[in-house]
Amino acid sequence: MRTYRVMSGPFPGQQEGFLSKRHYIPLSVPFPVMLGFSTCKIAPGLEIRECGDTDNTLLDRVGKEWSKAITVMHTVPIQNASHIICVDEQIYGEHIEQKIRVELQRPTKPTSHQLNIEYIFKMILIALNLLRLFPIYPVSYFISQDIDSGACHPTFFRRVKVVWEAWSRYASAATNPTTYDLTGDGTITCSELQNTVSLLEKYYRHDGWIANRVAVALYNFWNALFLDECTLSFVALMSILETFSNLSGDPSDPVLDQIRRNVPKLIPLDAHGKAVTVERLNKIYDTRSIIAHGSFGHDRHGTLTWHVTNIDAKWSNVDIRLSSDLMSMAAKMLHRVIFDPNLLSIIENSKTRNGERKAIRRYVDSLTDAKPVL
Repeated sequence: MRTYRVMSGPFPGQQEGFLSKRHYIPLSVPFPVMLGFSTCKIAPGLEIRECGDTDNTLLDRVGKEWSKAITVMHTVPIQNASHIICVDEQIYGEHIEQKIRVELQRPTKPTSHQLNIEYIFKMILIALNLLRLFPIYPVSYFISQDIDSGACHPTFFRRVKVVWEAWSRYASAATNPTTYDLTGDGTITCSELQNTVSLLEKYYRHDGWIANRVAVALYNFWNALFLDECTLSFVALMSILETFSNLSGDPSDPVLDQIRRNVPKLIPLDAHGKAVTVERLNKIYDTRSIIAHGSFGHDRHGTLTWHVTNIDAKWSNVDIRLSSDLMSMAAKMLHRVIFDPNLLSIIENSKTRNGERKAIRRYVDSLTDAKPVL
């Protein structure tokens, strides 16, 4: 009979000599039809598949036998997980080590061989949302299966809260699951996911990762998706636009002017297919300024709703229409950069900050009459 225990201390896979080799992360999506595959082998030792009977039995047993412990952890057992992320630590770790050896021409550092399962989870979710923005129900722990002793380990995801509300604030029509479709037909295929993770993997490696303006944009995209505070999410999204449009390095060239000049070149159309105009950018930047510098309060004769931008000591909110507008641009901007091999190569291969800025600026200036990259 299997035994279960709650792990404390280091995450499985981060502890020297830890025997666990396989990890499961429940993925609860309300529209599983958006994942157009039953099994997707993303990389050696890493796959997403529909939850089978064995997976559901495992999750159910952990939920029932450890309900009290899970309650103490302030988490809720996963209900109706549609898919599950499977990570074989040994196989995937060796795969990443091999890629680092080939690309960086050096072995990995002995102290950095252990995978961080949380980062893999974040990479997968970012990849999915770069193709199709959709809600994911709370995931408060993952399960590690110790093949030798047969133990499962519910544990925390640190600083991660994935909630429906975080997604829905960006949807102009929450009942319309096709609002943000960056795949072309609303369904994420296995090949699209494989390609996306391949592009993102080097930003989430356990050793030899890349830290550049794309990394900054990925970090802000994660925060924008999953932070509870709408004003911080709005600023994170705005940072994505600034990351790829603030290119001159000249103090006399205002950031807003560069946004007006460069954003429409990179993304003539947003994720809705609407034209990105200076008027729309001005409204968004004005809201960013209100968040940064404060507002003059709200009309006392009105009602505070999601369709109002208000910042005060007790309550804050960004007009959901503006949030949706900005998300449609920011998601398309990050999608544009990630899937443009020329632009991504410029950013990843630049040797100095000034050289990178100049190279990106030359590339963006050449896009004046270009059609959007879809």
